[in-house]
Amino acid sequence: MTPELTADLRALAPELWLAGGIAVALVADLVWGRRGRTLVGLLCLTATAAAVATLASSTSARLAAGTGDVTQPFRVMGLLAHDGLSDFFRLLIIGGTGLVVLHAMVFRGLDEASRGEFLPMLLAAALGGCLLVSTDHLLMLLLGMEMLSLPSYLLAGWQKKERRSSEAALKYLVYGALASGLMVFGFSILFGLSGGLRLGDVALAVVGNWESGDLLRSTAVVFSMVLVFAGLGFKIAAFPFHFWAPDVYEGSPTPVTTLLAVASKAAGFGVLVRFVDGVFLAPNAVSVDWTRNFSDLIAVLAAVTMTYGNVTAVLQRNVKRLLAYSSISHAGYLLMGVAVMTRWQTEGEQGFTWGSGLESLLFYLVTYYIATLGAFACVMALANRYGAEDTDDYNGLGWASPWVGGALVVFLASLTGLPPTAGFMGKLKLFEASLDSGLAWLAVVAALNSVVALFYYFKLARALFLRGEGTSETGIAPRGVVAACAAASIVLLVVATLWYGVGPGIDSLLGWIDAAGGLTS
Repeated sequence: MTPELTADLRALAPELWLAGGIAVALVADLVWGRRGRTLVGLLCLTATAAAVATLASSTSARLAAGTGDVTQPFRVMGLLAHDGLSDFFRLLIIGGTGLVVLHAMVFRGLDEASRGEFLPMLLAAALGGCLLVSTDHLLMLLLGMEMLSLPSYLLAGWQKKERRSSEAALKYLVYGALASGLMVFGFSILFGLSGGLRLGDVALAVVGNWESGDLLRSTAVVFSMVLVFAGLGFKIAAFPFHFWAPDVYEGSPTPVTTLLAVASKAAGFGVLVRFVDGVFLAPNAVSVDWTRNFSDLIAVLAAVTMTYGNVTAVLQRNVKRLLAYSSISHAGYLLMGVAVMTRWQTEGEQGFTWGSGLESLLFYLVTYYIATLGAFACVMALANRYGAEDTDDYNGLGWASPWVGGALVVFLASLTGLPPTAGFMGKLKLFEASLDSGLAWLAVVAALNSVVALFYYFKLARALFLRGEGTSETGIAPRGVVAACAAASIVLLVVATLWYGVGPGIDSLLGWIDAAGGLTS
């Protein structure tokens, strides 16, 4: 084995752990069937834990090496670019998937006959997401997107006997196929303009054709970017590419909804950040005029996305559908960071506010990630025990299950952006970055949207504790070691929500983000 191949395999260790976990879990399910259901889950958990440990150790080693090696991409087989940013997103994707697997093992809303194939399919989606956020090559970007999307389509329709699950899968597939087709069309135009598939070649072609003065070439650049961002907008559920999200979130099994809300969204923003950085902010191919126009467009899109998501969420009664529109609104908040990344400072013409935009985006993504994982974990716990799906079903459940209800209120407060939670610090970072970059109007729109979000998030809190004095249990809570671990994970997520809101965790999170984005050496 050559040293180059050994280095490539070492860099791919997290993905190899996931692939190995998928293979072994499927074999175990084939051999033992229903008797090996717990074993399949434990194998999947082991694979995700090993992948996270490998990724964390390699990241720590690169950071310990000093001198900013973490910012330099290590090329794997010419298609993947592993650096601090890819490690950051891969850690989110794999870690979130591991928690989803843990809660799926005790979730009662799954078909028992096919549970053994369900858990490895979650790992398959995570594997696609990891490849997606690690590439700066258009062909690999497309393959990674499909490796993430195809398992997601299957998972959305996993409950074959439920009509709404089949409807969710069909809608997801149709919208996803259209988005993929548009993105491939955009890639083909970019390849025609640049003659290459790497983002660096695309960046040179985009700037050259935009500044050529030729109407046809500049139109081709704009048209290709619209098509590409249609595909990326679908993956992050940004307006107007969000139409699939409410029905798919509601119809899919709750573990799948959780995966889409956290791991899939993290992968979408991971590839969006890499594409924007590689095409719009490449050191040797920067057009201030082109990038300023893009920043203004993304700022408007962010404002419309968060406003639409929040206003529409007010009208929802189904909890998963409410959280779907909430996810759309948070995509708008995250797009604020993209708008700031590509914003040219007008005062003194000092350059782009790339660093503050990326830092605020990554910080907010982590706070959203923790709160959303926790909120869906509580939703699964309440659905297991009481069959609760609509907001009216939550009346009085806070008194019947005070620790789950209390934890859910903490997560909802973080999603709203209330102190002393991590969500407050996340929105504060976004507002500061927007104000510093001259996007004060966007910060005002985001603040007003937070007021709207307070109304519908605390509609759930009101139902939990202010409507009714309790309810009779309609089911028995899951028991056993796995159930205890799932309950403990909710407690840990509550601790993390508060730790990154008021505790010393803020500094450690900022240090990790700075290293991931290459903001400090």
